[in-house]
Amino acid sequence: MDRRTLVENHVLYPQSTVVEELIQCGKLDCESLYDTGCEVLEWWLVSDWLTDKLRGQGEVIIDDYGCCWWGRTTSGQAVYMDGVMAEICGGME
Repeated sequence: MDRRTLVENHVLYPQSTVVEELIQCGKLDCESLYDTGCEVLEWWLVSDWLTDKLRGQGEVIIDDYGCCWWGRTTSGQAVYMDGVMAEICGGME
């Protein structure tokens, strides 16, 4: 699977506003998020399959309320161009 196909099938919706609201309302525990040392710039709803792959790459993940959100630490480029997507696709070859 190439990176574009991976993103088209497994990166579902941008969710930054939703996740930030849940954090501000105290519905999500953000303490553990800030312990990672990563600055999350965007939140994306992702598939369960991609969640497992992103966790394996050490990415920031929130798995709560029946949703899996990926904390993207890059911005300003297409998601398929992220290095983590290249790593995941490279591991599938």
